[in-house]
Amino acid sequence: MLQVVSYIVRTSALWYSEFMKTSRLSITGTLVTSSLGLMIGIFLPWEAELSVLAHRVLMILLITVGMWIFKPFGISLSLAALFMLSSFIVIGIPMSYIFSGFTSSAVWTLIPALLFGYIILKTGLGKRIALLLLKQFEPSYKSLIVIFSIVGIILSILTPSITVRVSVLLPVAMSCIEACNLKGSSKEGGFILLTTMIVAIVPGTGWLTGSLYGPVTVGMFESVPQLVGLITFNSWALLNLLPAVLLTVLVIGIGYMVFRPQEQLNISKDSFREKYQELGKTTRHEKKIAVALMLCFLLFLTGGFEWHPLPVPAILLGAVFVLALTGVIQQSDISTGINWDNVIFIGSAMGLSMVFGQVGIAHWVGGWLIPILAPISGSPWLFVYATIFFFFIWRFFDITTVVLTKAILVPTLPLISQELGINPFIWIPLLVMAGNTFFLSYTNSFVLIGKSIVADKGWSNKQENAYGLIYGGACLIALAIAIPYWMAMGFL
Repeated sequence: MLQVVSYIVRTSALWYSEFMKTSRLSITGTLVTSSLGLMIGIFLPWEAELSVLAHRVLMILLITVGMWIFKPFGISLSLAALFMLSSFIVIGIPMSYIFSGFTSSAVWTLIPALLFGYIILKTGLGKRIALLLLKQFEPSYKSLIVIFSIVGIILSILTPSITVRVSVLLPVAMSCIEACNLKGSSKEGGFILLTTMIVAIVPGTGWLTGSLYGPVTVGMFESVPQLVGLITFNSWALLNLLPAVLLTVLVIGIGYMVFRPQEQLNISKDSFREKYQELGKTTRHEKKIAVALMLCFLLFLTGGFEWHPLPVPAILLGAVFVLALTGVIQQSDISTGINWDNVIFIGSAMGLSMVFGQVGIAHWVGGWLIPILAPISGSPWLFVYATIFFFFIWRFFDITTVVLTKAILVPTLPLISQELGINPFIWIPLLVMAGNTFFLSYTNSFVLIGKSIVADKGWSNKQENAYGLIYGGACLIALAIAIPYWMAMGFL
């Protein structure tokens, strides 16, 4: 008996200790969202328009969103998603709807994409590409930024993982500023690091497989019957490539004018030659992964022109098989190289579109949105700018890189298109732009990853906030050029 009591006391003490480590904000935020969810589930406030089942879905969603945003007790995204999935099963949602995200082509694009990103890091291919280019030119602020931009684009072709690109480029940029005796928080150091982060994030959003925005958005669209097959490699590039190019150029240009680096870089290209030589000869694995991923990109591109019938998931899964046969991918890489937390979270979120459509939430949300959008739908300029301003504000609440927003919005797009004539495509670049904002760092997971890499040697909070404003302003300027283009292409 004493042993049992002792065990309970020790367990309670440990639990209390962990509880005290959790911030009050996370507990309070989760309790607030959970309370709102329970009120909806119990009192059925929209009983005339929504079924009891739909109210229960909203209840579970609010509780889950609270855990996603506030992460009480360190709950991961996937663990909260598993709570949501199990709760949907309990209230009677058919499993074919609940798990539809895991059977879509998007998740089978996501899994090999994450694996390829890991292999690029493991083999050192990304660092080799960066140093190979850096050792060719005499270092200056302009040459560094141009080279990092080129490497960012190359890595975007090789892997859609922005996390991998940030993880490859920022350490190289840190080596550059340390070799120049610059501090990351200095004007010059902050400019190099923050610009490097931008070129790792933005350019790849211009084509379907250049970032995870592509596969995830395809998965959302595939959950809605009227939207199946609309997004292709070509249609994505036609819509998003121009804004991605404009944003990259504008952010770099405005950033250079705002930070105005003055000190000359005290480093020669010989330093990069030495660092490149330290890597040794290019390994067979590096060559194999480079050739395989370049062939994948060529197949993506030519498939968009209908030169062959192979869909993107088949190409990627085939590449995984070939690289495994040739020894590049080991069995242990499957478990360690794939971020299963993200896979479960994204797969669960993609299934929400199907659930919302089937229980009537999508039609109900569309009924709310149509009167709001009607006054601005007649003017492309007013619609685009009003929407992007709303998304900028909404990003302070949806910190899931707009995955949750897409899950709610996408099922309503056919109804909005039918009633107001708004093309479902036009929402995509606006969501991508908003997804990459970082007015505050907690809203952008890639910025948080970057900060963890540079640690206390990186940029200051003031510099980060300034660059976040630069990015937001660049979005507004880029839209002024993109809107006439979209109108000419028939997207507006």
